Amino acid sequence: MNMKLFILALLMAVFCDPSASSWCAETQDPLTTALDLHDAGKLKEAIVEYGNVIKSHPKLGAAYFNRGNAYYDLGEDKQAISDYSQALRINPKDGDGFYIRANAFRRLKQPQAALNDYSAAIKLNPDDVRSYTNRGSLHFDARRYEAAAKDFSEAIRIDPKDAQSYYNRGNAYLALNKRDEAIRDYDAALSRDDKLAEAYYNRGIAYADMKKYDEAIRDFDAMLRLHPQSAEAFYNRGLAKMRSGKFDDAIEDYSEAMRINPKDPEAPFNRGLSYLRIDKYDYAARDFTDVIALQPKYADAYVYRGIIRVYQSKEKEADADFQKAFQLDPGLKKKIQPIIDDAKAKAKVKSN
Repeated sequence: MNMKLFILALLMAVFCDPSASSWCAETQDPLTTALDLHDAGKLKEAIVEYGNVIKSHPKLGAAYFNRGNAYYDLGEDKQAISDYSQALRINPKDGDGFYIRANAFRRLKQPQAALNDYSAAIKLNPDDVRSYTNRGSLHFDARRYEAAAKDFSEAIRIDPKDAQSYYNRGNAYLALNKRDEAIRDYDAALSRDDKLAEAYYNRGIAYADMKKYDEAIRDFDAMLRLHPQSAEAFYNRGLAKMRSGKFDDAIEDYSEAMRINPKDPEAPFNRGLSYLRIDKYDYAARDFTDVIALQPKYADAYVYRGIIRVYQSKEKEADADFQKAFQLDPGLKKKIQPIIDDAKAKAKVKSN
């Protein structure tokens, strides 16, 4: 079962955030033209003007910092980091500088450097919720879920009204299989923002893992009201319905998931299982054949198509499917052989 994971919305500081007084306290006159160009979206021209300011004011940290922002906006992260680093050499106690440089390191896929900078930003600004949030996301990406939950807890302490922080911590708890704690956090997130679709979705995952399928279905319903084209929500709602014995309803959901995302083999595979449970063998065989076309090495699809062919008295085709499955995954034989034998016995009884 797929779980939608937390994706960090990267935060960017403004060019001269009033809260970043260390940058703004310096003389503004030399920067006026460059900042105006930057605000107008003329980034390359602004970079040239920042360079002119730096030549005449080489110790003006704000010039390096804002030129770094312009490079960052252009996606030129290495140049941005170089300028942020120079700004930090001039003013090494500015937490915002470390925070912004961390964002650039993260975008360059240098997580350890980003982690170090977020930690430095937190040391200088202990109540900077952004740094806790982003450091928590780095821990989450690295599967350090306990550390992620701790950082998200700090973000909640600083801003207990923010729904996203509860959602993030809920994801960390869910990854730790602490489903009750995850559900409480998703509840808290939704009490603060009832349009947070991902919280419904992941709470549905948690309920499904706990075999509370009715609750899971209600959450996937809520997700689909907000995002009616979510293939994942249709698929997972189908799983919950199938596991609660609602095979016809599950088939409808798998069909919608397939319509939205026709390249995912999991929806037709599970629709095939649902058809098999209600003895619609031709439909099931078609689905497993489609799965094999999408993913030729999907051993289980050969197994179940083989079982269907047993029921259809197509012994040679069935044996060919079983042999292909065991060739792809030799470990399946011991596990699956009793199921195959049972299917053959049932088929024999039916034929009599």
